[in-house]
Amino acid sequence: MLVLIAASLISFARILQRYAVARMSTFAVSMIMGIITASAGWIFYWIDGPVERIPLAGVIAFMGMGIFGAGIGRYLYLSSIKLVGLARTTVISQTVMIWSATFAILILGEKVTAWIVLGTLAIMIGAIFLVYKENVEIRRRISVYYYILPALSALSYALAQLAAKFAFVHIPSAAFGMAIANSTSLAIMLCVMPFKKGGDFGQIEAKGLVAILLGSAIQACGILVFWSSVKTGELTQVIPLSRLSLLVIIFLSWLFFREQESITWRVVAGGFIALAGAFAVAG
Repeated sequence: MLVLIAASLISFARILQRYAVARMSTFAVSMIMGIITASAGWIFYWIDGPVERIPLAGVIAFMGMGIFGAGIGRYLYLSSIKLVGLARTTVISQTVMIWSATFAILILGEKVTAWIVLGTLAIMIGAIFLVYKENVEIRRRISVYYYILPALSALSYALAQLAAKFAFVHIPSAAFGMAIANSTSLAIMLCVMPFKKGGDFGQIEAKGLVAILLGSAIQACGILVFWSSVKTGELTQVIPLSRLSLLVIIFLSWLFFREQESITWRVVAGGFIALAGAFAVAG
């Protein structure tokens, strides 16, 4: 239930992020998201109550979660949305299940089954359906190299999930982990900002600002619920179930951004195949 709730919240948040990145710079969107999610993390921690022990190992692991998740993973994801579109970025990001399952099996000792193998193959086939373009004009407009961004984002998120599993062993608080992780990523962006031309904020439209503020607030709630599910469940099951947001994103993407997204039957087929793979892995 926690994973399904998180998937629903994050899917709506990402539609709003898609609207914002078309009207603001990626860095500005990331900065605003960082401020809101970090602030929300500390508010959730204050509501949840202080933890009894705060070992340094747990804090470092949560910082790693922030570097790879809210930091690198989020920035690459937002950049990919701007370059290849929300639907395609989301489907290629399904490879996070491959990385997460690999880390869970080799490092955490979680079990692998035939369903996990079949699910992984289904995800790969879905990605092939997605990347293949039937139109020469579209192929010229979207370089195949741009698809590396969502793949790297998936790898980074998987590393964040691995760091979270280690962190929860020492500090079993999703709210504290969210606060430390997002504060770490925000601190990194603040350190980088002076070296970017004009802060790289560019022009900020009012509609884009409202969209990212609302989307960040929704995502903050989704993040807390998601990390709570990671704390209590196994990565080989939690991560595939979190991909249920895929169909919601594809539908909303077509509904609101049909001209920019150009949702074709191959995109939808890739989404269904990848989602079937997620069910297989979870089963």
